[in-house]
Amino acid sequence: MKRSLLSLLLVSFLGQALFAQNLYQEHFPKVDSILNHHYNKNTPGIALSIISTGKTIYQNAIGMADMENEIAISDSTSFHIASVSKQFTAYLALLLEEEGKLSMEDDIRKYLPELEALPYKITLYQLANHTHGLPNLSELVHLKGIGSQNIMTHQQVIKMLLNIRIVNFKAGEQYQYNNTGFALLAEIIERVEGLPFQQVLKERIFNPEGMNASQAIDDPALIVKNRARSYMLVEDGYQNNELNLMTNGSSGIRTTIADLSNWAIKFQQPDPKAQAIFQKMQKPSQLNSGQSISYGLGLETKKYKGLEVVFHGGGDVGYRSYILHIPAYQLSLVLLSNTDDFAPLLVYDIIDLFLKDVLKEPTKPEKTHYSSKELKSFEGTYQMFPGNYFNIIAKHDTLYFQNYGTKDIAPLPIIGDDEFLFPYIPTTKFSFYENGFIFNIADFKYDCKKVQLETVKAEEIDLSEYIGIYKNEEFNVFFELLIEDKELKARHMRMEDISLHPIEDDSFFSRRSFFGKLDFDRDKEGKIIAFRVSGQNLMNIEFFKLGCFQSSK
Repeated sequence: MKRSLLSLLLVSFLGQALFAQNLYQEHFPKVDSILNHHYNKNTPGIALSIISTGKTIYQNAIGMADMENEIAISDSTSFHIASVSKQFTAYLALLLEEEGKLSMEDDIRKYLPELEALPYKITLYQLANHTHGLPNLSELVHLKGIGSQNIMTHQQVIKMLLNIRIVNFKAGEQYQYNNTGFALLAEIIERVEGLPFQQVLKERIFNPEGMNASQAIDDPALIVKNRARSYMLVEDGYQNNELNLMTNGSSGIRTTIADLSNWAIKFQQPDPKAQAIFQKMQKPSQLNSGQSISYGLGLETKKYKGLEVVFHGGGDVGYRSYILHIPAYQLSLVLLSNTDDFAPLLVYDIIDLFLKDVLKEPTKPEKTHYSSKELKSFEGTYQMFPGNYFNIIAKHDTLYFQNYGTKDIAPLPIIGDDEFLFPYIPTTKFSFYENGFIFNIADFKYDCKKVQLETVKAEEIDLSEYIGIYKNEEFNVFFELLIEDKELKARHMRMEDISLHPIEDDSFFSRRSFFGKLDFDRDKEGKIIAFRVSGQNLMNIEFFKLGCFQSSK
């Protein structure tokens, strides 16, 4: 009887898998064509896998894993998957919570006492949904003068992060995607288990799921078998684009298309414990205000042409990765690449192909023409993040984009219904609302608010007030401010000088994302004693003028 039941289940499973393969098989030549349109055998390339009802029904690879040695990409090529790593860290944390070893509602200071000076409670849950408010490790690394040519290991990154004392915002007040939360979550997992994070990941996920070619790398100098090299497209062809910053938890996993397909199969056909964990990972998060955000715990959900989609992408130097699930149709797509383009989003071309009969096409915009007067309503200066400003200009029945403080302008073609294409970055558009717009770049959305900036000219300011050497205590970073060619500049021994442009009284901006805006503080006598630097994913990092270490608050 038992044998008959097992045989019946096996026949049923194989029948479903064969049905899925036959259902989509007619589209496989078109998928080949889509891949060949973006890649060729002599350039960096791509590995793609399509999984349906628990079985890989399509797999293909095009291009070079190693151009110097003419090694082609195969199903055993090991790719760095960048932020797709986050879902493995979230899964591990939830697994340990199921076992009673931690709670996602715990204060992180319970496990990381080095962060006891933080002004607010931050939970493990908030580390995993990007609402923690901690400054991003990438910007902190740049602030320390560590560039793409400098190697930095995971442990060196953690040592830096455990010095954080100032937050961008109170935990739960905002959603701000960054890597710090997951790096610290990996450190917590390591401390709870008493084992290296890489070993925990291997023993609890990779080995059980047959992902034998997968590993977390904590040092960029380590040798990885069958490694895909990282490349960047330049005018004359491709050049190496090495990954020298290594973090676990937020990134760091190297895997193959075959192994990552096994992970997609687990998502499609999980055991009861895994199903409960995946459901928690997909659940939208909530801010303190009650506002819902689409990011869960290492996974994000959205609607695509009427379909509920679960996904996550990754990008680091020249590596690109994407994993996407359509639960209603037991369909998943996995993509790995080693060149810095936006081709991972071709997965949506495949969805359009496979599920064209059930997709709901977006409604056509009602308004596709704007008068000069109507375009004027979009005009203004907008802030993407502190120090990063754009001008939107309307003239000659056209809307234009301009980097603040520059003269060049670039036209924005009309899409319709207050949306304009930004054709200078692939898959990018502006969606305007009253006094703001959403800067849509692929899956990322940046809220840009309209701001009023005072007109302050450098020649009207006594720049000599600001010169001196400033130190940040948290990260032991020094900058010298000096005047050169009648311009205030910030100098660090490990980077090029940063030009500072006045925007308001005692405020300057630069064109560097990690050094976006400097706000200076004065003492009771009116002398400059400190500045606070803000930028992309960091706020108010304090630098005190040497000899003026008293608090500026």
